[in-house]
Formats: sequence, C-alpha cells, structure tokens
Amino acid sequence: MTDVMKQLQAADPVRRADLDAVDAATFTDLRTAIPTDVPDSPAAGPITSPAGPRRHAGRVGRRGAVAIGLAAVLTGGGVAYAAIHAFRGADGEGVSCVSAWDADDGGEHVDAAGPWLTGDPYADCATLLAEQGLPPIDDPVAFAYDGQTFVAPADQVPDGVERLEGSSAVAGAVVELQSSATDLVDGGRSGCRTLAEGVAWAEDEVDRLGLQDWTVTAPELSPGEGATADPGLPCSYVEVHVGDRTVVVTSSDDPAEALASPEIDPVVAALRQQVADRCVTLDEARAVVDDVLTSIDDEFPTTSVTDESARCARVDLAVGGSVQATVYGPATAG
Repeated sequence: MTDVMKQLQAADPVRRADLDAVDAATFTDLRTAIPTDVPDSPAAGPITSPAGPRRHAGRVGRRGAVAIGLAAVLTGGGVAYAAIHAFRGADGEGVSCVSAWDADDGGEHVDAAGPWLTGDPYADCATLLAEQGLPPIDDPVAFAYDGQTFVAPADQVPDGVERLEGSSAVAGAVVELQSSATDLVDGGRSGCRTLAEGVAWAEDEVDRLGLQDWTVTAPELSPGEGATADPGLPCSYVEVHVGDRTVVVTSSDDPAEALASPEIDPVVAALRQQVADRCVTLDEARAVVDDVLTSIDDEFPTTSVTDESARCARVDLAVGGSVQATVYGPATAG
C-alpha cells in the first residue's frame, strides 16, 4: 500500500459522514463493494473481488502478532457482557486511535484505525499503531463518539462522551461471532448454504459461543408475513448486528464465489487443508497462517487467541478491503 493510501485509510474521511438515512444492509453492500486496497503498480492485480454477493435487501497495517487468553476476555459471563454491551461504542466496527484529538474535526484525523482484533481498544490500538511505526498513546482513555470507539490521551477526551469502564469494548465471544460470520475457511462465507441451513449454522454459532441473549432471525422466513426465500438467490448471507444482539440471515448468491480471486483462493485452500481439516495446536495453526499470508501484500494484524477448551485450533479468515486472520486454539491438540 502506498503512503498516500495508508494516510487515507487511517484518516477514514467518510467516517463522519451522515449515513443515518441509509439502512444498514445497503451501507454494508456499499462498503463491501468499494475496494480499499489499490495495487502499487498497474501490473499488480487486486487482492480480492471488489463486489460482494448479490443478496436480498434486509440490513479497515501489515501483519503483526496479537496474543490473548480466551478466559480473560470471556470471564464474567452475562454480567460482564451486559456491561460491555451498554458501552455505546460497541456498536461500531472497530477502533480509532488518536494521539492528538482535534475538537474541530470531531475525530476525522486518526493515527491508526482498524477492525476489532481482541475487543480491547487499548491492546488493539497499541498493535495498530505499532503496525504504522507509531508509539502507543500516552495515558490512553477509550470512549464512545458518534457510535464509534476512540482511544485518545486522557487530557484530550471530549467533554460529555461516554468513557469505557474496564478494558473491553466488545466481548471476546462477540468478536469471534463477527469473525466466524465472515470467515471463508469454514465459517459463514465459506460456501453456499440454503437460507434454512444458514439459520441453523448461525444458531449453532450463537450457542457455541454462549451468547444466550442473542437472537438469530431470517426476515424472509418470518411467520405471519408470508415471506419466502428469493428463488433467484439460492444461498444465504450472515450478518452480525452488535447493537441489536442479532444475527440476520438473508437470501444471497454464493458468498464464497463473490470473494474468490487468484490471490485469495490458494490461501483459503491452504488454511482448510493445513488447519481446518487437521487437529493442530494454536502455535502450529499460527505458523501456517503466517506462512500462507506472505502471499498477501497488505492485511490487518493476525490475532492468536488461547482457547484451552478446544481440542484443535481453528482459523477465521475475513476478506474485504483487506485481509484479517484470527487463530483460536489450545497449546496442546487432541
């Protein structure tokens, strides 16, 4: 990525745009359809197919290492999650890191920004800033502003905003639900599931992650509305709505085909063969991910999450404007 594009990606000039009139599904389609990775030269090909899958209308460094313990992010159960959910910045898609807050531009200028890596804005900002070659923010405070999570120096936090209590803006289970829903390896976007199969898959994921207060809905199958799946869209598309604690499943083209490309296909195949189809440890899976992602020029930092309750490691690979991988698993497999 060129220096200019890095600056644009960090600044995110459209973040402050008033998009309230655009429904969430349309906004997601628009965002997915706009590629944020531009080849450094005309000879270089795009990393991914720019367009997302066609579906029924309904509703952001280079690789680094992040390691956390799953127990730490999930401790506290429902009480802890309720506290996290009450933080308004949890509704945003990631975190923005600002070393000098400018009250005049309202957060338009950021030093680094990206999707949630762990759900901890302090840890995620430290990683995202390091990827840009920048030092961590002094005396950082996380707060919600315009529906998004920001981290800035304590003496520069705007008046009247909600400050994050604790260190988690988004529960670890919710971060995993988001990564699983967008995963091309064996997750929500790994292939064509019918609408009913998509609903069943989403319900299994919500149950697996212990998100008892979440619901899975398929508007096209809602009783009493006479709605049916679109026969022209034989597959399903899964979206996670953090603010509503809802997973929405709609009719779609094959999401895996929509994201297929000569650059991404070998990566997905290698992760399936060397991680998903085998029983390996967290470190072994991480080594595979680090190796196969050397073919990708630009991606968000890969996250490793220790999960000693799992027999084998698993990996989620999300592809949009960039590529993000998350690895979960035990120190010992089997």
